[in-house]
Amino acid sequence: MSGAEKLLLSGSEAAELLGISKTTVHDLWNSGELAFVRIGRGRKVSRAELHRFIAMHEEKAHSE
Repeated sequence: MSGAEKLLLSGSEAAELLGISKTTVHDLWNSGELAFVRIGRGRKVSRAELHRFIAMHEEKAHSE
């Protein structure tokens, strides 16, 4: 992608960006906490979903 950021990320790429394990990303997908896009047999997550997930957890931390 000539200089443009990918719109969809693999579990490994998402894990690296979030600083968590790939297993944790899969657990979040399976629990429904992190939405994904199914492409063929694989799953991808959008950058927008990662930002939503982070914002949701930041808000929870501030409200406790």
